[in-house]
Amino acid sequence: MSSVASVSSNVRSLLLFIFFLSGFAALVYQVAWQRLLTVYYGVGSISVTLIVSVYMFGLGLGALLGGRIAEQSHNRIRLYFIIELLIGCFGAISVPFLNFLGQYTAGSSHIVSLAYMFLFLSIPTILMGITLPLLTKIFNRIINNFLETVSFLYFINTIGAALGSVFASYIVISFFGLDNAVYVAVVINFILAALIFSVKSSPVQKAKVSGSSGANVGNNEDVFGNMAYFFVVITGFLAIGYEIVWFRVIGIIVKSSPYAFSSVLSVYLLGIALGSLGMKNYLSKFNVTDKKSLFFLLQALIGLSVIIIIASYYYLTLYTPLGAATRYSFNVAWHPYFNLSFESLKSFLGGLYSILDVFMWPVLFLFIPTLLIGSSFPLISSLALKDSSSDGKTIGTVYFFNILGNVLGGIVTGFILLPIIGTELTLLIFSVIGLLFGFFVKKVSGFSMSISKRAVMVVATIVVAVMIFPAGGELYKAMHVPPDEEHDTYFEEGVAGVVMTYENKEKEKVWNFINGVAHGARPEYMFYYEAAEAISYAQKVENALVIGYGTGSIVEMALKMDSLKKLKLVEINDALIKNLSKMDIFRDMLSDKRIDLVIDDGRRVLLNTDDKYDLIMIDPLRSTSAYSNNIYSKQFFELVKARLSPGGIFMVWRDEYRVLPKTVLAAFDYTKTYSFFSLASNQPMKQYESQRQKIMSTFSEEGRRRIAKWTDREWEHTDDLEYIENLVKDYPINEDWKPVAEYYLGLQFREKFLMK
Repeated sequence: MSSVASVSSNVRSLLLFIFFLSGFAALVYQVAWQRLLTVYYGVGSISVTLIVSVYMFGLGLGALLGGRIAEQSHNRIRLYFIIELLIGCFGAISVPFLNFLGQYTAGSSHIVSLAYMFLFLSIPTILMGITLPLLTKIFNRIINNFLETVSFLYFINTIGAALGSVFASYIVISFFGLDNAVYVAVVINFILAALIFSVKSSPVQKAKVSGSSGANVGNNEDVFGNMAYFFVVITGFLAIGYEIVWFRVIGIIVKSSPYAFSSVLSVYLLGIALGSLGMKNYLSKFNVTDKKSLFFLLQALIGLSVIIIIASYYYLTLYTPLGAATRYSFNVAWHPYFNLSFESLKSFLGGLYSILDVFMWPVLFLFIPTLLIGSSFPLISSLALKDSSSDGKTIGTVYFFNILGNVLGGIVTGFILLPIIGTELTLLIFSVIGLLFGFFVKKVSGFSMSISKRAVMVVATIVVAVMIFPAGGELYKAMHVPPDEEHDTYFEEGVAGVVMTYENKEKEKVWNFINGVAHGARPEYMFYYEAAEAISYAQKVENALVIGYGTGSIVEMALKMDSLKKLKLVEINDALIKNLSKMDIFRDMLSDKRIDLVIDDGRRVLLNTDDKYDLIMIDPLRSTSAYSNNIYSKQFFELVKARLSPGGIFMVWRDEYRVLPKTVLAAFDYTKTYSFFSLASNQPMKQYESQRQKIMSTFSEEGRRRIAKWTDREWEHTDDLEYIENLVKDYPINEDWKPVAEYYLGLQFREKFLMK
């Protein structure tokens, strides 16, 4: 018997290791697949929300199905082996399958895209969703303690997921690309299948059933039963709602970094995991007789913690030296930024801060609330269990309703609450809902609380919260670093994010920030210069396309052409247009009848049209911003080339000086490389000086002088391909699947250690 018990213990340890790796691989898949899908279906808020919703809904369906399968299966370990093997097989074909699917469906309407996304994601996500209830059934057969099983399995799987999200973006994608990230996960799945195969023939000792080892089964007063699923939907709604808001808030500080998603997600998952483990340890140490009250108390504490964290951050940022931390992060363009200097302690600490702040801010804002959220899941799962023999079905159903709440929370928060009432009021409402759970807390640490005491405490807390919470837009104003000049502030929050614009009192200067990143200023003569150069190489422009409005300098230059009949302006952020339209200069510009304004993703627009353009100019976003590679890749430049009329001119602004010039060269036969932008065409380029002079004549003498200053720079007017190719020869090309400029850490490492 002891030998069987020893084998059973080994099986238990191996199963835990397998579930850890399963979570790790699942998040590598998620990070890579979600990013790959945006290549074909867009990076707008609707597209991204659809991708995430389909992914999560697949997991929920899998959990619901898995709960039923787990109850009926006679050989659950063999089934688990088959599932991991199938996930690995799908992963192995997923990249070419998505490429095939994308070639024929890219740029489809959002409804059609939803169908294709589900076609691609449904199989692997349903399989992934089956694993939690299946392993719960297997594991609980060994230890016969449902709450402990759920707590520990959820902890192990989520810890693996947290590490997997960081590993995917910081290591695999940065150094090897999106496609290879998928293949790394495939290898892990096949290793898991082999490990499970070794387990399936091992004898497993069932735990003895004891009166105290179960999960409050049989006592109707100590379980919610089906009512638990209602609470799961609410808490799932709030959990993902908080997550979306936290992504937005932290994204402002860390400049929409491509590493922000995985960094925030890893901290979020780490908090969930530790909270789940903490609940297991807490209940094993203390004899909790009223688990319902404990669940309600946790929800109230989540709301209270968010109120305290947001209010504390806001006032400390405004009125104490701690605000310097926000200003330091806000003024750094890259997060993380590896620039350690050992010249002095101050420079070293500053460099270290620039590396770690992309994790520091998520820890500050969401670690404590996620600990409490993580504690809630195993607790509500145990409160839903009415029959100990249906543990697999129960956890599958709980997980399904949790995902259902997640999907609803994501859609409502992203598309209704944030654009209509804003971040601050959304957070306040979520927190108040959490506090309202306090009405149902009958006992705290063994002390009973009357309904009148609960009501006084909850109402008083809500009143204080309303009084101290920052008003609409004030949280973001505290995060931004405004100009020193006396100015007016314009703020707008929409589906696509946050826009903060400053205008000096004389209405001569404008500074603009989109999601924390500087996007143009007025007047900015470098933008006038690049547009003037592009126009001077276009013999006649009747139909033009501009992607990215910024502060309108490129559009303003295009509108100066008398020959222009139509200008399609594609801007992904509706809040930007709304905010700038509050100022006369932008309102007048955008009212020009030649402008056809389209709020959409630039790549989607080009995929959805066969129109040809005489001039295409893009000055959209930094190449180190999330999703930037979609409009800086070789494949995108080739798409632009296909949409140019014969002899048409393409102008692209650059903030990277080796990879992007080489990528333009790879897509176009005829290019000119400047210090901060490139021109390209499908035919040999000829400059028309009269065209340039005509445009320049619309500026004052001072304006012409300031534009001319930008001509005296490295690489100016360089179309010497041999010279350019020599400068960029050791650098890679941006590909859709190899976003080396966006996920810049691999490139930084290569420059620092491999290029001497």
